[in-house]
Amino acid sequence: MAGRATNLALLVLLPAAAASGAATFLVGGGTVGLVVIAHGVLGLTLLVLVPWKSIIVRRGLRRRRADQLMSVILATGVVAALATGLAHSTGLLIGAAGVSALQVHVAAALLALVPLLVHVRHRRARVRRTDLSRRNLLRMGLLLGAGSASYGALEVIAAGLSLPGARRRASGSYERSSGKPDGMPTTSWLLDEIPSIDSASWRVSVRSGGVRREWSVAEIRAVGERTSAILDCTGGWWSRQEWSGVRLSTLLPPGATGSVEVTSATGYRRRLPLTDDLLLAVDVSGTPLSPEHGAPARLVVPGRRGYHWVKWVTRVEHDHRRWWVQVPFPLQ
Repeated sequence: MAGRATNLALLVLLPAAAASGAATFLVGGGTVGLVVIAHGVLGLTLLVLVPWKSIIVRRGLRRRRADQLMSVILATGVVAALATGLAHSTGLLIGAAGVSALQVHVAAALLALVPLLVHVRHRRARVRRTDLSRRNLLRMGLLLGAGSASYGALEVIAAGLSLPGARRRASGSYERSSGKPDGMPTTSWLLDEIPSIDSASWRVSVRSGGVRREWSVAEIRAVGERTSAILDCTGGWWSRQEWSGVRLSTLLPPGATGSVEVTSATGYRRRLPLTDDLLLAVDVSGTPLSPEHGAPARLVVPGRRGYHWVKWVTRVEHDHRRWWVQVPFPLQ
């Protein structure tokens, strides 16, 4: 395939792979499986392009260019993202030294974004009418077909060899200590750290329509509402546990609708649509939550990824704001 056609294909595939990767964190429930498949197909399609792109790279390295370092950083980031993505999806390397392959995959992809923008800016190519020719569209279709076939083959191989990747969840996560909270990982979003909270004096403030009430751990535990839910962390693991506490709908006026903003003692917050599924948990699998898992109380949000499960909850505010009017990912 010609150099221009290869570069144009990469210009389409790289942002699409990044966007689909971000979407796997945003989407929950059954839909996430389709997004994960699309992300995998796009990643493997990039691998299909490696033979043609390697020719361009070798030719470019023989010339001295001002942005050559950025090009090398971009190539390194993309290769690292592809390698760790394959390692995670097959289960050949889920993690080492406390760092998961998925975390390296995401970090490498983010690292590649800046040099990608610099590379595109320095190597601007004017759009030609022939770029959208039937031939080029057919090439892209064939590339995506090859990526799809590679994805299917990889799934068959993983199942045939009984690789851990054949047992991963639709989101790409691996099961960890279901029913055994002591073995469940204790990850937090970005810079969120475990606060020191006295459970005896702790209260959660619940506000709705100008009315505010505080609830203690003992009062929440006395309600004793339960749910079995899977915590599916964006760090690449999932765990099903029995959570006990009180549903947010129970704490609010009967028939309440709209959304709730749940705030942590650390300042971390997420807004969610008010449903009967939202549970403020103080116990997990019959035992009190540990500080690492969000004690005195944490939010349980079935069907959504782990960063919605706010830990160390101190405040719940109910109103009728649109829940999706917030940054897609927490900035804290």
